[in-house]
Amino acid sequence: MSETTSKSEAAPISGLVAMIHVADVARSAEFYRLLGFDIGNRVPAEGTMQWAWLYGPKAPDWKRGPNLMLSRTARAIDAGAQDVLFYLYAADLEALRGQLLKAGIHAGAVSYPDYLPQGEFRIQDPDGYTLMIAQSTADTP
Repeated sequence: MSETTSKSEAAPISGLVAMIHVADVARSAEFYRLLGFDIGNRVPAEGTMQWAWLYGPKAPDWKRGPNLMLSRTARAIDAGAQDVLFYLYAADLEALRGQLLKAGIHAGAVSYPDYLPQGEFRIQDPDGYTLMIAQSTADTP
């Protein structure tokens, strides 16, 4: 708690959900479904999705996160200009990588950097956003 916030004051921010622009909301939602996300809300309710709120793995509502919003963009996606990288954690890194490969997703080799000796690998979503997936531990989500 910061020095400027007392216990009786409410925090000014109660949550954070990333929203990314994508070319095709339904296609991106299907990709993220392979990682355990489900559509929690969408606009419009019927027809071609323009926006979707994805609830994270084992998160039946937005309050339990992780969450991600997808919004259809009218401009071309430039994968090389994406300044965001998503870092996710998996209970069984090797099993998840195997499932992704079986689904036709190019998953990089598992590397074991000094900062994460349990391993991590890289994938890209349909719009070129980079996702690093790491083995979860007692010290991570």
